[in-house]
Amino acid sequence: ANIPDDFKYSTNVAACEPSIRSIFIRKVYTLLVVQLFITFTIASSIKLSSSINQWCLNHIWLMIVATIGTFVFLLISFLSSRKYPYNLFSLFAFTLCESYCVGIITSLYDTNIILQAIVLTITIFIGLTLFAFQSKYDFTSWLGFINILFFGLIGFSLVLIFVPYNSKLELIYSSISALIFSVYILIDTQLIMRSFHPEDEIAATITLYLDIINLFLNLLRILS
Repeated sequence: ANIPDDFKYSTNVAACEPSIRSIFIRKVYTLLVVQLFITFTIASSIKLSSSINQWCLNHIWLMIVATIGTFVFLLISFLSSRKYPYNLFSLFAFTLCESYCVGIITSLYDTNIILQAIVLTITIFIGLTLFAFQSKYDFTSWLGFINILFFGLIGFSLVLIFVPYNSKLELIYSSISALIFSVYILIDTQLIMRSFHPEDEIAATITLYLDIINLFLNLLRILS
């Protein structure tokens, strides 16, 4: 309702008036903050409450359900990204599932390491976001190369499954992965402004959210 008819068809945020761009950016980052708050709340509850932590570990099958739910609701979120209010429901469900998975993973790490990873993630994200907004360089031109590296990283992770645990290999994998998702933050920040439709705030929010979560989890592994 906030978007004029002129901007509802075949356009991107960059082609819109400044007021439309401001509305879009405000929606994206407001939803992103809400997502991160939900994730922090759920993960903190699992980590800090011994009873909740024990219950989750005793019902590990829920982790499998949440993992499947993450992919299912991720797909639904993108398919219904412009269909209000279904897009918000699917976003909320996706966030709950992802937050539960993050909570289980972080519960295995020391609290000090988790806090360090959070501070580093926030610092890197804010720094890269501001840089991407201010820079005249087109980081989206890196997308093809970074995607190739990402799929190569997936292949590397599959290899690690079948070899004995090696802390050096784990460190190399996590470091490369953290670097890749840092670059994704640069690319996606510019991409949502240049390629996304003004009503694609759900898809834009999820894109940035996944970059942040993956960066955080890799920093967690590096610090540990």
